[in-house]
Amino acid sequence: MRPKEFNRNSVLEKCITLFWEEGYNGTGIQKVVTTTGVNRYSLYEEFGNKEGILLASLELYKERYVPLIKLTKSSTIQEAFYQFYSSFFYPSKLNGHPLGCYISTMAMELRETTEIQLFFNTYLVFLEQKFSQLLEENSNLSTGDLVTILKQLIMYYCTSMGMYIIFPIKETEKYLQDNIKLITKCLKE
Repeated sequence: MRPKEFNRNSVLEKCITLFWEEGYNGTGIQKVVTTTGVNRYSLYEEFGNKEGILLASLELYKERYVPLIKLTKSSTIQEAFYQFYSSFFYPSKLNGHPLGCYISTMAMELRETTEIQLFFNTYLVFLEQKFSQLLEENSNLSTGDLVTILKQLIMYYCTSMGMYIIFPIKETEKYLQDNIKLITKCLKE
């Protein structure tokens, strides 16, 4: 077996941009080959199939771009959530990704796909754990209130990610700002 002659993460970065811009279903494997510069055999050897490429790209996105650092580097819990949610509607100058969340965009496009739904559900549990940790460390919420707030934060996450796809950026930004203020106000009480 020949050693692979490509950087796995570099290939996945290109696939993130490609799938995000053209949609997973709108992207044929030949377009992946052309965009990445890696032949079909090598891609299949590394990832199994096109869905394997997608799942690996989702994992890489989760590791690199979900702004969890914003949850820990803010001075208040309100600021932490505001920064976390806001980061999705200010495109990163470093990665050039579109607005929104790649994971949510793929989950919406492929909602009937079992593997993708499993990934998305696992991702939401992961986010809920991170939110829970932040709330437990920085608030005096009762267990019942904590559970309620966590469900609201996750539901808000799903709703706000859909907003990126449905509405123009100005409407989305206003909606997000208003709702982040409402959620963080609830955290103060």
